Formats: sequence, C-alpha cells, structure tokens
Amino acid sequence: MNKTLYQIRSLLVAIPSIISIVHVEAGLYALYTASVLLALLLTKAGSMFPKYRNLLLTLEFIGFSWFSYSYGGVLFLLLFSTLIASFRNRPNKMVSTAWTIMGLAALLTGLHGREPEIIFAVAALWITTAVILYASNEFEDKHHQTEDLYGALAASHVELDSARRRMQDYALQVEYQAQIEERNRIAKDIHDDLGHRLIRVKMMSEAALHLFDADTARARSTVEQMRDQLQDSMELMRRTVRRLAADGEKDVRQYALDRLVEESADALGISVSFRVTGHPRPLYPSMELILFRNAQEAITNAVRHGNATNVAVTLEFLTAYVALTVSNNGSLPNEPIEAGLGMKGMRERIALIGGQMDFEKSEQFSITTTLPLLGG
Repeated sequence: MNKTLYQIRSLLVAIPSIISIVHVEAGLYALYTASVLLALLLTKAGSMFPKYRNLLLTLEFIGFSWFSYSYGGVLFLLLFSTLIASFRNRPNKMVSTAWTIMGLAALLTGLHGREPEIIFAVAALWITTAVILYASNEFEDKHHQTEDLYGALAASHVELDSARRRMQDYALQVEYQAQIEERNRIAKDIHDDLGHRLIRVKMMSEAALHLFDADTARARSTVEQMRDQLQDSMELMRRTVRRLAADGEKDVRQYALDRLVEESADALGISVSFRVTGHPRPLYPSMELILFRNAQEAITNAVRHGNATNVAVTLEFLTAYVALTVSNNGSLPNEPIEAGLGMKGMRERIALIGGQMDFEKSEQFSITTTLPLLGG
C-alpha cells in the first residue's frame, strides 16, 4: 500500500470519528478513543502484514460495521476506506463483486435504525464508488498494457532499424564484391581473348615480314588477316570499355535487367527477350545485383557454350520469392553440368541470401535463380 492511499484511509477514519464524537456519551470517551485508535491500527496493519491483507480487510468490514452501529453519526464512512483498500489490490471481477456485496452488507448493518432515505442514498453511493474503483482499475490495467505494447513497439522499431542498417551494409558489401568479380572477369577476358589476339597478330606480322621478298601474295594475305584480327580486337576493346564505364542516365539503373538485355543483344548479335510476370515490387540493391550478375553469366554461357541465337529472360514475382529464368535455344549439354568459375560465382551469390539455383533440360536449356523476398 503506498503512502498516499494510507493517508486517504487514515483521513476517512479520523475525520468521521471527530465529527461523530458529538454523539458519544461522556462516559464512553475512553472506549470510543480506543476504538478509533484500533481502527487506525487496522488501516496500517494491511501494509505491515501484506500476507494477511484479505483477512485484515474482512476484520475491518466487521469492526467498522460494529463501530458505526454502536456510535452512529457518520462513522459508516469508515467502511468506504476499507472498500478503497480492497479494490486497490486489483481483484478480478468475481472477487470485486464479493467485496462489494460483503461491504454493502456490513454497511447496511452499521446503518441499522437510520431513515430509509439515508440508507438508500448511502447504498447507492457505495455501489457507485465500487463501480468507479473497478473502472479505474480496468483503465489503469489498459494503460499499463498500452505502455507495454508501446515499449515492445519501440524495441521492435530499434531492431528493424538495426536490421535495415545491416541490410544496407550487406548490400554495399555485395556490390563491392560484385565489382571486384566484374573487374577480375574483364581482366581475364582481356588476357584470354584480347591478349591472345595481339600475340597472334605479332606472330603473323613477323611471318609477313619474312614473306614480303619470298611470296608477296601470301604476305598480302597475312596482312589482311592481321587487319581482320585487329578489327575484332578493337570491337572487343569497345565492349570492354562500355562495361567499365556506363554513361550518365544508364548509370542510375546500373543493374537493370532490361538494360542488360538490350546491351547483350547488341554486343553478342543475338536475339534476347525480356518479360516480367506476377506483381512487381521494389527489390533490395543486393538482390538486383545478384539477379543482374546471374542473368549476365547465363546469357554469356548460352552463347559461349551452347551457340545460342535466341535467349529469353523471365522475371517472375510471387508472394514469397522472385525467380529469374534464362532459357536459350542453344545445344543441350549431353553430360552432367560441371560448374566452372562463373557457375560457382552464381551459386555463391545466391547462397549469401538463402536462395537456390536450378537447371532444366527439355526442349531448351534454362537456368533459374530463386531468391526469397523479405516478409514473403
């Protein structure tokens, strides 16, 4: 019991006792004073012995009822002190009703012999007070529940904000890793393709120098081949430069699949189609990057290993995941597919966010990248 409640209860005992002393005979002052002190002691005992609080409240109802019955006046107000204390313990609806009925019986006993109008008014005040106290408890409980929910919501907001920051950091790491992979891939292409072409041109130029005096026709043919080789090398260099430096507007959508389809069709000289199904929604940058890189690898492999002339790219949005399927009309592999560096890179990127990759060999060869959607 808190200090404020104890003070209210003490006042509800002291003030009616002082007011009602005028109804006490002179010879009973000592007994009356002892009864008042005992009543004050009972109000204090509840906080001193919380284990016996209900028993003490029952004794208060009985004792205050007797006190009111014996001395009259406004001593029936003492029972309101006990009523407040009983509801302060936050009983359930059934116990609250029991306290109200038991207290009302004690109140009516203490009011024995009073005018019916007074009895009715005090009984109505008792019931009204009980209802107000019960409603106050309910309101306070709801208030505490609201505070708990608000605290849980604030904690969830902090966790979501932390998860969002981790996701942003993760997206930056994935993008940085993808940039390193792309640089390594470009370096490998330059070394494997452009480097070999230049070595071949160098060797052919040396052969042409020796053939000028001995066989002019062959020397001329060799120089023409060198010209063709250099032309192809220049075209390869242009494509590499375009991959290294995107311009203005396109850089804003660096990992857009429709842009990839357009550039792949122009660079590889094949037909590449693109369509979106389901209900499109914004994706995290890390997911856009994974889909872009996997589509890029799948299109390149379709041309390099399957000699495909037609590639279809489909992006499907479903409730729980997004699926990217790249199919082509190239030759179907007869043997089990062995994952090279490009395929391993695709699997590693997918594994970072719990996705999966599947192959299908039917009329066309297709590879599907499936990524889970957050909140799906």
